Amino acid sequence: MALKLLELATTGLMGENAGKIASLLGEERSTVTGSLGSVCASVLAGIINKASAADGGLDLLTKIRAGGFNGNFLSTFGSMLSGGKPTNELLKTGHPLVSFLFGSNQEQLSKVIAAATGLSKTSVPSLMAIIAPFVMSIIGKQAASDNLDSEGLVNMLNARKFSVQQAAPAALASVLGLVSLSQLGGMPPSVPTGIPGNLASFAKGLWPFLLGIAVLGLFMKTCAHPPVKETPPPATEVAPDAAATAPDTAIVAPDSAAVAADSLGAFGEYELPNGVKLNIPEFGIERKLIAFIEDATKPVDKETWFSFDRLVFDTGKATLKPESQEQLGNINEILKAFPNVALKFGGYTDNIGDPQANLALSKERAEAVMAEIVKLGIDSSRLEAEGYGDQFPVADNATEEGRQKNRRVDCRVTKK
Repeated sequence: MALKLLELATTGLMGENAGKIASLLGEERSTVTGSLGSVCASVLAGIINKASAADGGLDLLTKIRAGGFNGNFLSTFGSMLSGGKPTNELLKTGHPLVSFLFGSNQEQLSKVIAAATGLSKTSVPSLMAIIAPFVMSIIGKQAASDNLDSEGLVNMLNARKFSVQQAAPAALASVLGLVSLSQLGGMPPSVPTGIPGNLASFAKGLWPFLLGIAVLGLFMKTCAHPPVKETPPPATEVAPDAAATAPDTAIVAPDSAAVAADSLGAFGEYELPNGVKLNIPEFGIERKLIAFIEDATKPVDKETWFSFDRLVFDTGKATLKPESQEQLGNINEILKAFPNVALKFGGYTDNIGDPQANLALSKERAEAVMAEIVKLGIDSSRLEAEGYGDQFPVADNATEEGRQKNRRVDCRVTKK
């Protein structure tokens, strides 16, 4: 069984250790306990991001060995939380490690974690300095047990990056210099040396010339034929009036992304009331949901639904694909920024196949979305899910395009 780094790190800090940490920081124990998942994921994200750099695996392995981050460190960790000299030594070890992982972005890191967890910004640096050596020691212990070299260490970390992407605050991406956490662990391209390198350099210099020829050819072709007026497909937004006939409608996710990227508009930074910044498209569900929540003139009702536009499931299953995590993370951050808001998720399918099987699938997909949001730290009491099968289609099931639109997940605000 593959080692679950994040789960192991979080579990190891629970219980008595969480109480000691809370006492050291002057924070409520419940706040510290609730933050452990996000903080451990943030540390792991920093480690994975470090590993993705050139020679990053070797740098990490060197740091692990030089710092004594191994099983021996883990066995004495609890005693280091008792205050006094042991705790000071732990902090003296941890602060440089956090600096190694996050560089000059530590202040921004503190803001992101504080906004995501409810911890005070003054507590976050100390908490990171306590947790970073613990997490690094779990990795070091595993690396020693499996006799991993630098390449093996990088492979081990990358194999676990999706669970980290899911649990870490979405705004952490900007701290790591990434557009989104879906880029976490991406290896930088390497340019070959010698004769292959010269060929690569030649090709790099040639491509603008080839692109110019292609553009010129396209221009000539356009001039030879009259332009054809295109009608853009309707944007997927709130469920149309047809759904309003349901007493309490809900909707389901498609097997593939429901909305074309160009219909979502340009991605841009949006700052939530708690200071967390999201990178979201101008016509995506996130901005529509935020606008509805913040508009005091729009009451909560059972007719106003918002369609997810970047959720992807395995075909015919309720298993979310990794590329769905970015949007789920954004919804999680929105719910954290608006703690009074509650949501309902629902599922729809097309009308192909057995109606009862469709109903079951739609319910499972709605519940899968809800479960992912709960995993990210939102209390389940704020969420609900329901499936409606092939009821209340928003497009013609006679066409593949229409059927794809009818396979969707929507959400509506039930409290704000």
